[in-house]
Amino acid sequence: MIEKTLWDTIIVGGGPAGLAAALHLAFHRRSVLVIDRGSGPLHHIKTPIQNLPGFVGKSGQEIQQALEQDARAAGAHLISDSIGHIEGSAGRFTLRGEHGTYQSRTLLIATGIARHHPLIDGDYRKWLPFAGKGNTFYCPDCEAPELLGKHVVVIESVKLKAALSTAKRISEFAATVRILLTDGAETLPPEEHLDTSCEVIEGQIKAVKGEDGVVQALLLDSGTEITADAYYVSNRKLPRNQLVEMLGGALDDRGHPITGPRGQLVQQGRGEEDHLEGVWIAGDLLPQTQQTTIAMGSGNKSAVMIDQYLTDLHERALGKEQVLQQG
Repeated sequence: MIEKTLWDTIIVGGGPAGLAAALHLAFHRRSVLVIDRGSGPLHHIKTPIQNLPGFVGKSGQEIQQALEQDARAAGAHLISDSIGHIEGSAGRFTLRGEHGTYQSRTLLIATGIARHHPLIDGDYRKWLPFAGKGNTFYCPDCEAPELLGKHVVVIESVKLKAALSTAKRISEFAATVRILLTDGAETLPPEEHLDTSCEVIEGQIKAVKGEDGVVQALLLDSGTEITADAYYVSNRKLPRNQLVEMLGGALDDRGHPITGPRGQLVQQGRGEEDHLEGVWIAGDLLPQTQQTTIAMGSGNKSAVMIDQYLTDLHERALGKEQVLQQG
């Protein structure tokens, strides 16, 4: 049970960024509460991740569990809740979730992005059993080498131009790349088509054949069956920026929060130095490539800045207090 009434820092989002920040702050003897609703990608990835130092070959779920264990061991508190409202200012922010109300001196928002999954007969939830990276992929920077020698289908539901850009980034590893335009994705006028050897298929996905999280085939409403070794989801990824907007934070033209050089959230309509005191941003919510190492680094950077900020407000005497207690 959480009994603390005013935390030094509340971190909204318990993915790699939030947990790296929690570890650093707890190590520095700050009271830290991490609030997470369990929707981050690592919670659902059952297959090995190959490019995270110290965790090569571990599944996303194993990595998530290890990061949580380290944060807890350092003294951070982790709870499950979904925050729907946030208000206040530096010194006392108030957050309201489905299960409680929480207050803190500072905030770190690391709510990540929302991935848009392909629609299967009009319902994205039918794709979720295959979203745990059995043979589905989402990030060229993270996963392109895993497509070496494979026949790949890129699934795109927004714009052909985006699919062509994705195909270019993975084609140096893949044996072949085809593009499936679905869910009403925009095509391009013939004169704007990029020079590409990709076959472009159009159609709505009626059903997915597969088992144990592995896609065997996509069945289109036309009756066409598409098979491949791997399926790359090129759909858009939208920042989960609702809490940032509630605080009056500035957003760029893609919806990512704008931050200053020390990671603090910039106020809407103001310059880079006009930040919202006591609020930091980290992880995939920032306009950066969605790699676990980068998310963790941004979380740790924000935690360093938060700790320094709290020290500037009130310099503690922890060592002296320990000596007095022992004496």
